[in-house]
Amino acid sequence: MPVAIDTVTVDTAGGQVGGAARYRAELDGYLERHARPDVTVIGTGRQLTPAWLAAREASAARRGRRIALNNVGFLTPGGERWTLVSNALYFMTPAETASVDPRLRAATARQAAVVHRATRWSDVVVAPCTAMAERITAVLPDVAGRVVVRMHPTSGALLPPALPPALPPALPPALPPAEGSLVLCPVLFASYKHMSERIADWLGAAGDTLDDSVRLVVTADPAEVPASLAASSRLHLVGRLSVATMASLWRCCRAVYYPTWIESFGYPLAEARAYGRPVIAVDSAQNREIAGPALRGYRLGDRDSLRRAIEAALAAGVAADPGPFDPDAYFDWMLGDGR
Repeated sequence: MPVAIDTVTVDTAGGQVGGAARYRAELDGYLERHARPDVTVIGTGRQLTPAWLAAREASAARRGRRIALNNVGFLTPGGERWTLVSNALYFMTPAETASVDPRLRAATARQAAVVHRATRWSDVVVAPCTAMAERITAVLPDVAGRVVVRMHPTSGALLPPALPPALPPALPPALPPAEGSLVLCPVLFASYKHMSERIADWLGAAGDTLDDSVRLVVTADPAEVPASLAASSRLHLVGRLSVATMASLWRCCRAVYYPTWIESFGYPLAEARAYGRPVIAVDSAQNREIAGPALRGYRLGDRDSLRRAIEAALAAGVAADPGPFDPDAYFDWMLGDGR
């Protein structure tokens, strides 16, 4: 019989940047819009440590629904245990595992053992896309019947349909005029993402064939890329930006470049679709599912294919499509009765 949902406990401890922070911003927005006295949020601002995991198990109500948004599900019995599993590093293929830095590989293996155990004890395992669900069930086939695919929530009302005539003053002054073709690369650098190589790919594909006004705006510091790349006139490294400044960049960009390949979801893919911006990304089943008609796909390692994708993105008009990522529908489902 279904468990009566009279209380909902949500653990948000963990990553403070990237997709995890973006997801929590959507949860905060939902709770601001809707009165939910039945929902208790714990772990805000905390690191995901063994000490925190022990504390939450001791303090959280063991009834209703307990939701872990940080890959590590609740371990003690009682009520419904839901876990959002959204880190592909814990479910890599052997080839992917071999490709990452040995230190990251060792740390991830230790953490994955805990994640896998907690996932097995979860009543509902939420995956943000079909590819992530397949990763989970390939490693843990015994949980296949409990995995549910729900794409992450993304508020599509952030941007107007038209580009503004000029860059907002909050943006870094080194950026080119808004009439230039800005391509936004909203990524966090990590060793397994090989972002310096991907940016070199973009610069090589752009070459002399694209108009001089085409610029790549990357949310990274100059120290994070080789000096030879940082010196390129086509590249603008603006560092990590506030949500408000990122919104300004989304308004001004004509397209998005998102070249990572080990991802559980890829928020920029969803944002591009929701906001109506073409997104240049690897042509994969995962990216097609999330980006939908906004995707301008290319083959990894094929610069001619990448150049054609860039040209197609700069020439394209994409209708905003926020429907698949409706945050109210998502959290009504997750925090409600699950139907």
